[in-house]
Amino acid sequence: MDEISSKQFAELSAVIANQKALGRRFLWLLIVPVLLSATIVVIFFWLNTRLANVEVLERQAIVERYLQQEDNYVWAIGEYEAMAKNNRSSQVLERLGLLYFQADAKDEERAINTLNEAQRMDPRNWIVFRDLTFIYTSTGESSKAIEAGKRALQLNDLDSGTYNNLAWTYATAKDPDPKTLPLAESYALKAVDLTKRTRADYFDTLAQVYIADGNRPKALESFRKAIALASGQNLQHFQSRLKKYFPNEAL
Repeated sequence: MDEISSKQFAELSAVIANQKALGRRFLWLLIVPVLLSATIVVIFFWLNTRLANVEVLERQAIVERYLQQEDNYVWAIGEYEAMAKNNRSSQVLERLGLLYFQADAKDEERAINTLNEAQRMDPRNWIVFRDLTFIYTSTGESSKAIEAGKRALQLNDLDSGTYNNLAWTYATAKDPDPKTLPLAESYALKAVDLTKRTRADYFDTLAQVYIADGNRPKALESFRKAIALASGQNLQHFQSRLKKYFPNEAL
């Protein structure tokens, strides 16, 4: 009796083991298609996102080209607003925010609100802080310009535009602090050097720093470099700037 029971038990164990093996195989037959389907879905959404980003970049390139040719800010803003509806990314909102301010009817409030939203979406988007520095510098809000500029330089210490705007902010304060003028000069020179001495407006900023510091010979030299690099309406602007501080100098 004991011998028969042991044999039956062994046979039963073998059957159970076979059933378990079959069960595992069947489970894998179910799991593998599910895993493949999930992988395909992930890849699909990834590719779809990449394609959407490529389409946005292509559209941005077209808008920027026509904006440069025609200065049609109303149309460009409409295009970016349409892009933002379908792809509300930090990059799209950053450009839209700046356009709001650069348009003829400068919409400072909407520009800053849009840039702040872009910053919340991507706190490391240094261009947002560069734009805010430019806006606050343009509107004379020095403390905000300096705060935004410092953040921009933390994220990108090769940002020539922010160096230039901060130098201008320090140099054009109502009562320039003598302690900040050396910093302003170093920022202005950094902007000039980073752009290989090709920007007339950066030499104009450097001239303004020297005016604030009382260094008129260097200011005159910088104004003349700005004029030498300028053309068209910019040339007239820099010529008038030189005449403002050096009325007896020949152009």
